Amino acid sequence: MKNLFLLLITLFASINLFATENKYDFKDGDLIFHISKSKQSPLIQYATMSPYSHCGIIIERKSKLYVLEASNVVKLTPIDEFIDRGRFSHYIIKRYKGTLNKIKYSRYLGLPYDISFSFNNKKYYCSELIYEIYKKQFGIVLCDPKPIKDYCTFGLKKVMKKRGMNIEQYVVAPSDILNSELLETIKIGI
Repeated sequence: MKNLFLLLITLFASINLFATENKYDFKDGDLIFHISKSKQSPLIQYATMSPYSHCGIIIERKSKLYVLEASNVVKLTPIDEFIDRGRFSHYIIKRYKGTLNKIKYSRYLGLPYDISFSFNNKKYYCSELIYEIYKKQFGIVLCDPKPIKDYCTFGLKKVMKKRGMNIEQYVVAPSDILNSELLETIKIGI
């Protein structure tokens, strides 16, 4: 009986170790979306009518998973830290339906966050970073940029003006990428 007990403990320990090493079945280039706890998150949620307000690209580096994200700067964040930073640790993983090469991301690291949500200014917001990498590196347009006026902007004019935004400028929201027909859902985590 004692040997059976030790065998079961060893078996469970090895299963747990294996589960930890293979915690996620994500690939380089998968996209992750969550509900940010940032101050701007409710504004993005309101404007886009989506609970998902932040996103990034999964990068595998030295057998570890990170999220390339634009927050205060463009940076690599360990995936568990990214997930834990979202509300309720809830997330969605989307994967491009075709094949991708490795993401080339080093040139983006350290670039500042773009509070005006403008294109082509050497600053990035989260969904713009994804949009640009997929378009420039793979020739894949995940969604079409839309003018801000196509989102719900009622009551947001003061914030938009403070950030240097106008209703005619084109943007790509996290929800636009999330809803791309070129992506499939891999996992919904809670």
